[in-house]
Amino acid sequence: MSKEVISAISHSYELATYSTPELRGLFNDWLGEIETEILEFLQERGRVDPDEVAEHFRLKQKSIIFILSKLAREGKISMLASGIDKT
Repeated sequence: MSKEVISAISHSYELATYSTPELRGLFNDWLGEIETEILEFLQERGRVDPDEVAEHFRLKQKSIIFILSKLAREGKISMLASGIDKT
């Protein structure tokens, strides 16, 4: 999962170097809004899986992991990791 997060962050920074201040502002506005909606979703449900969040918001899992990781770094949520049961 951490490789996916680092990849998403690297890609975001790469895109940011090509974007205009206006586009960066619009992206930041959107990101702030979706973060608020995700926080509300998490408060309603408690513990959720990133796939559940991705499905609800119609975003790819990598995007949700990026947003959840950002929220965790900011201390707004806590994240748990577990191994996958392949039985």
